[in-house]
Amino acid sequence: MLELTMAMRDGDRSDFMDKPAQKFGTFGGVFVPNVLTILGVILFLRAGWVVGNAGLTEALMMLCIANAVTFISALSLSAIATNTKAQGGGAYFLISRSLGLEFGGAIGLPLYLAQAISVAFYVVGFTESVQYLFPNLDVRLFSLVTLALIGCVAWIGASLAVKAQYFILATLMVSLISFFVGFRVNEGWEDLTQPAYEGEQSFWSVFAIFFPAVTGIMSGVSMSGDLKDPTKSIPRGTLWAVAFTFVVYVMQLVWLSLGAERSELLGNALVMQSLSIAPPLIIAGLWAATLSSALASLVAAPRTLQALAKDRVMPRFLAKGKGPSSEPRIALVISALIGVLCVLIGDLNLIAPLISMFFLATYGAVNLVAALESWTSNPTYRPTFRVHWLVSLIGAVACFGIMLLLNPVATVLAIALIVVAYTVLARRAYRTAWGDMRSGFWFAVARMGLLKLYSSRQHQRNWRPAILVLSSKLKQNSQLLRFGRYLEANKGVLFLSHIIIGDWESSNDRQRALTRQLDDRIREEKMSAFSKVVIARDFEQGVTTLLQGAGLGNLQPNTLLIEWGSGWLRDSDFPRTVHQALEMEANLIVYSKAKEPESHLYPVIDVWWSARANGSMMITLAHLLQSNRLWGDYRIRILRIIKDEGGREAAEAGMAELLKDSRIEVDPVIVVSKGPPLESIACESARSAVAFVGVSVRTLEEEAGPLASYAPLVDSVQGHLFLTKNWHDLEL
Repeated sequence: MLELTMAMRDGDRSDFMDKPAQKFGTFGGVFVPNVLTILGVILFLRAGWVVGNAGLTEALMMLCIANAVTFISALSLSAIATNTKAQGGGAYFLISRSLGLEFGGAIGLPLYLAQAISVAFYVVGFTESVQYLFPNLDVRLFSLVTLALIGCVAWIGASLAVKAQYFILATLMVSLISFFVGFRVNEGWEDLTQPAYEGEQSFWSVFAIFFPAVTGIMSGVSMSGDLKDPTKSIPRGTLWAVAFTFVVYVMQLVWLSLGAERSELLGNALVMQSLSIAPPLIIAGLWAATLSSALASLVAAPRTLQALAKDRVMPRFLAKGKGPSSEPRIALVISALIGVLCVLIGDLNLIAPLISMFFLATYGAVNLVAALESWTSNPTYRPTFRVHWLVSLIGAVACFGIMLLLNPVATVLAIALIVVAYTVLARRAYRTAWGDMRSGFWFAVARMGLLKLYSSRQHQRNWRPAILVLSSKLKQNSQLLRFGRYLEANKGVLFLSHIIIGDWESSNDRQRALTRQLDDRIREEKMSAFSKVVIARDFEQGVTTLLQGAGLGNLQPNTLLIEWGSGWLRDSDFPRTVHQALEMEANLIVYSKAKEPESHLYPVIDVWWSARANGSMMITLAHLLQSNRLWGDYRIRILRIIKDEGGREAAEAGMAELLKDSRIEVDPVIVVSKGPPLESIACESARSAVAFVGVSVRTLEEEAGPLASYAPLVDSVQGHLFLTKNWHDLEL
């Protein structure tokens, strides 16, 4: 009830109003559609050919591999279906609500194409069987007429299709009984236990044609919107269908190998007729199987397309439905047209591998979803049918591995289609009204990483910038945020923060608004950042609260970045606050933006060497800045001031040793000057694009104000200036 209320509140009331009436049970809504789709054209027209090529041993091996993939996929499908209330769209609905709309849409499109192409596959199979009775039959014309008739049944609605399937199932069962009752053992059957592949055929090429025999488990779940209780019907009906059809196929392959010669298996697609006690019943069963499979696919495909359109993955007009069951008439026409195009190909052996690729991709995605859902252990993931994540992961790997073995080129094309679809959908920046498991996945990864980071040995060599950007005016700090990102350089993390001076009751609403504002900015500018807005009685409490509470474990802010001219810099508590921050092992960076465009300045990044810890930090920051594409062509200069020329040689030797340890390509510069150091820096770096300069603790407590002695330097330097202080040099 809560999920329904939330969805309606978020604007999805129309989807609930258009939902098909749920009226089918496990047997009629899942088991029968799955069985009729699985026991289709391959059973009657290609199973003999498979045995003739692969022999009984390898044919059974193919069946076991294919059925293992299907069985694991059915387990995964059951787990997901019992955790999520399935609606129209079947597998697409389940994938999109777990991995998100972008990934769901990327898989939903191949699934839809597989279902739509399957219609033509079964129609062509039906036509091929009719051609045996009428050799002069116009194959394409007959296929198109058949497709039109099936389309008319589907147009009337799923209810008629479900009612018709019981008669079709009865016909199919009678046909199979006539085949199995006609069991006999042919002389020389031992030879058929071993393979004898024709021409360029191989195990995997034959497997590719055989695999569609077991791709029917999506028929039931595609009707999920029409089921009374999807969470119970889908697992039961799907698993029973997989088990039942597996037994049927095992018996059929054994019967074929024992009762027919290899030449007959390879040359006669209707070899089952010669083994049946009532050959006409085989034709009836074949027609029933192919027509029912085509009908099931033509009922399922439009519903998948309709679900894609409801989520705006496809054009919205395709979501329109007719009547209380919201029959997807427009989507049905589109699916039928795709079927027409594939019918014109008219070759089962060309269509079958294509279907295999799309279904394997879908099965792989279903397994991947179940594995990730189980592994991340979201508290909301509580399926009544549980599957270990490793089982589902094995199924996913098997699906993608088999795709590569079947046809590497087709696999690359299928994956390319999925990637393109995902990229297009990701750029649309959907905002969905449901929660998917991606946040749970990243939570699990972050949790594992944070615990490993917490238990790992911390060393200065592993230092990464975790910069607490303290914004006084959120709308006016674009340059501060820009250089915060440059210094982070995708190697660390930013904490975009703001302090509200006041009490909780009067500032609570403002805190929420500012947090949303920061979050929107992070999302729009794609920053590697977190937002943090705190309420404090004064600046000192705000900074210390941020430094203590902004991170988690060892992922804590280690550098405080503030802008020159900021109101915080003039705060009376600023010196004491900075001193406390340094004692909390956080570095200080005060940033002054450039007064001229960067293109008018010298393309150099100056680092003025001071104390060793502070100097090393400035070199690292300069290197991080240079690693950005916009600053990649700027040279780094390490500058050191000496009093007289006589100390140049020693200074150069010391710089050379220092730079050897830094392993950064820089230009060492010795500046000889007897004047005040800040005047020398101002003169040398006046037109440098960037300059890093160290500061001392005592300058924070100058009578004229914090860092007042650096004001002339700030005024003189035309480029970007960073005044830095490393916490290791607290006493300097």
